[in-house]
Amino acid sequence: MSYRPDYHITPKKGWINDPNGFVFFNGEYHLYAQHNPYDTVWGPMHWLHFVSRDLHNWTEKGIALKPSAPYDKEFGCFSGSSIVKDDKLFVLYTGANGDKQVQCLAVSKDGYNFEKYPYNPVIDEDDLPDGYLVKDFRDPKIIFQNDSYYVLLAARHKDGYSSILLYKSKDLIHYEFVNVLKSFNNMVENGMVECPDVVFENGKACLIYSFQHPSNYEKDFTVCSQVGHIDLDKGIFVPTGEEKELEQGFVGYASHTLTKDKHNYYISWLHSWGINSPTEKEGYVGVLSLVKTLHIHNDYLRFNFLLDNPNTYLYEGYLTDDIAEINLSNIKIILEKNTGIVTLLRKDMDVEIKNEKGKILSSKQIKLKDLSRITLEVCIDKSIIELLFNKGEAFAGIDNYIQDCDSYRISVKGINLE
Repeated sequence: MSYRPDYHITPKKGWINDPNGFVFFNGEYHLYAQHNPYDTVWGPMHWLHFVSRDLHNWTEKGIALKPSAPYDKEFGCFSGSSIVKDDKLFVLYTGANGDKQVQCLAVSKDGYNFEKYPYNPVIDEDDLPDGYLVKDFRDPKIIFQNDSYYVLLAARHKDGYSSILLYKSKDLIHYEFVNVLKSFNNMVENGMVECPDVVFENGKACLIYSFQHPSNYEKDFTVCSQVGHIDLDKGIFVPTGEEKELEQGFVGYASHTLTKDKHNYYISWLHSWGINSPTEKEGYVGVLSLVKTLHIHNDYLRFNFLLDNPNTYLYEGYLTDDIAEINLSNIKIILEKNTGIVTLLRKDMDVEIKNEKGKILSSKQIKLKDLSRITLEVCIDKSIIELLFNKGEAFAGIDNYIQDCDSYRISVKGINLE
């Protein structure tokens, strides 16, 4: 029996993690992912290429970027993003070699074949503000606003905190530092913010970022967001909403967005660092989430599955008891009406999932604003389950390794389904 999902992105072989370079170019959606083609563990990073016409069905197209230059030869081509300019695809990625992480440019006429800019890197240690470390300086996200290109970058400071830095360019080759956009003090030793991103809607901006070893969340790795207003020319972000954890399931990290036709699309890595994976026996490790849409709603982000997704199911009703249950395959969902707390429990898996400290990861809690009513949108794709609660208020990704998981055996207690 194979655990490999049918319609989530997985590599044919090897390892994948962060989604990168999500873009619509030459009539196709292009998506890349961090990839080690040589083993089922993290290794020298390549960019593995996937294409789609509809955001549902993806085809693997081989390696688009690989380590080949002095600035990326040891650890590889780390995460980055892409943007279309002059009918070409421009990719900005982090080159990692030794103790240096620098930002590098590659250009493609077709999205499949890339040439690295001969004068790389385009952003290096000389462009860092005082106190920030070139050994932890990565994950550029390009956006185009106000006739200029802006780049968000993650960096760690020598004093232990980390920040999202903002840079500006007119040509994607020459960059100037604008400001420290947002800083974070909630990481344990050597942790930092990663994969910064931003989406815009209805006059507001939402920063999205991943935490590596946060001290104030249940998980060692998670994705968070905060809505506010952003002045890109001054590099100032003023929050209007509280920070919110976006990926509230057992897995979910290193998210990436694409804005097209006023829609914000979201994808993430539904795995994590330091956990075991039964798919190693099948020759691969790593899976990406379904593409979902994002909306800024009352100073928070909400998710939606794509409207024409045939692989998702909706259940809706109101709670008749103070404590209600939904049983879905081997996943139990406990709903506490008075507190708004949702507890996810997974049991009877073929292989227990543990973190690097040996702890079995079997439960997770989510806090919803209101649990008098419940909507639950479900996607089960063999070993991967995605759940959206209350019209996308909360998203939970679950890695779930059991025989015959690909079914919707749902039962409820204390809920009147409509």
